[in-house]
Amino acid sequence: MSAFIRYQIISYVRSLKFIPPVVIFFAWVFILYAYKNVPILSSYAVSSIVMYLIMTWITMSIFTLDEESEKHILISHLKRKVSYLFGKWLTILIVMIPLLLFAIFFPIITDSFKGNMSIQLYAYAFYSHLVFMAFGILVGTLFSATKLATKKYAWLSSVFIIVVSLASKSIIEISLFFKWILWVFPPVFKVIGYMEGEDQVLINTPVIIDSIFVVSYLIIGAVMLVPLFIKKES
Repeated sequence: MSAFIRYQIISYVRSLKFIPPVVIFFAWVFILYAYKNVPILSSYAVSSIVMYLIMTWITMSIFTLDEESEKHILISHLKRKVSYLFGKWLTILIVMIPLLLFAIFFPIITDSFKGNMSIQLYAYAFYSHLVFMAFGILVGTLFSATKLATKKYAWLSSVFIIVVSLASKSIIEISLFFKWILWVFPPVFKVIGYMEGEDQVLINTPVIIDSIFVVSYLIIGAVMLVPLFIKKES
């Protein structure tokens, strides 16, 4: 597996497909912290949303690295199709680590925040970014590693999912009927809903319940993607 991951990282770097999403991410973060004394949580909320978009992009790029013939050879070497999927996910996680660290620590190093960081703020900042990265990986995998990847508008469909999930709060306000439809979309507001207002995080019952829901959503989503991937490759 380690050799496969190393091969994937080298292939991704050589393909230069990492340049557009990474450059856009760095540029966005630089612009976000161009001014000093910005609020902590709302700024991290914005960078988390950006990570959602970027990780979807990176995931789809990494899953489309291999030609079909090359993919079959790699799967035969790995012995199991699911190992190929997990190897791709691990590759994506390795790629996302420097982006995560940059998003968290750049504003701290440049002293851009108007307040001081606390353990709770650090914890929730890492949590929000990791969750939104995971959302991006799920969406990207759905539209690049399942039968939906063969559809003509896979990229547009992934953008649609992202836009609807980010607009879900406003959509539900139009009609409660949409609440029963939008639960299948990534529950972004169960994370960034607590990043509005003052720069403090209260670890209370609603936060814990929503966090459990979000983690459960991610686990169920990942589990459901496995048979969808295997079905595509069968």
